[in-house]
Amino acid sequence: MDPFVWLGALMGTLSCVAYAGAAVSQWRLAVLVPEPLVERGSLAALLARPLWWTSIVLNGGRAGFQVAALAFAPLTVVQPLGVLALVFAIPWATRLGGQRLSRRQTRGAVLVVASVAVLLGLSVTDGRSDPLTTADGYAVTLGTLVLLAAGAWAAGRCPPTWRSHLLAAVAGVAFGVSSALAKTAVTLVGTDGAAALAHPATAGTGVIAVLGVLLAQAAYQGMELGSPLGVTTVANPVAASAVAIAFMGESFLGGPIGLVPAALAAAGCAYGISLLTARLPAPAPHPA
Repeated sequence: MDPFVWLGALMGTLSCVAYAGAAVSQWRLAVLVPEPLVERGSLAALLARPLWWTSIVLNGGRAGFQVAALAFAPLTVVQPLGVLALVFAIPWATRLGGQRLSRRQTRGAVLVVASVAVLLGLSVTDGRSDPLTTADGYAVTLGTLVLLAAGAWAAGRCPPTWRSHLLAAVAGVAFGVSSALAKTAVTLVGTDGAAALAHPATAGTGVIAVLGVLLAQAAYQGMELGSPLGVTTVANPVAASAVAIAFMGESFLGGPIGLVPAALAAAGCAYGISLLTARLPAPAPHPA
């Protein structure tokens, strides 16, 4: 694999660390303001908390490292790293709850890391990644906005657990697609300079990423950290890889044959996530 791709992987890992901090902050915030965000005054109550702005800063750091990662590596390398956020966030949240990671969760963390390592080895051939065309940029951006709106509407009509899972899934889609759009924006800035600002991917990146943060916060309301974060971290690379393969010319190593070990690694990663996201203790009240 190209050395620059490994640099991208390093930046992607740092992005996961920042995202883990943001997720734990948002989870603690959901304990302070447990009402669904559709309730009157709940969003204003969030904005009044310093912990909300801490999560915004950490999400900003996540985005910055993510853009740096995408400057060096294809989406099919960077996005699978997103599940490492669980490996950082779950022990952190468990410690905040006054407990230690269980053996089951430790096995899950090891399995996730091993599976991601296999996926990285199978991810790309020559690092090729074409930017989205203008037409594809509009299609992906507008299609994603429609999907997010439909998901949020449907979630508001579901029981609490299903609402959280659906919101977490569309938040993961938002993060994955915003990464695909950011990859295009970074590439076009390097080739076209300021003219890249006119491409729909540039504006779409920020809009969809912000919606992802709000949807993720809504998913944590009234829930433990592990379940919604697990759903988000699975939906994220699936959405990004779908866009990368369908529109940006990226591919997995070994063609159809290479998909077999990739599928096995993905299954191992999913099982590791199920072990890692065992029910967590509620965090202690925080004054922020």
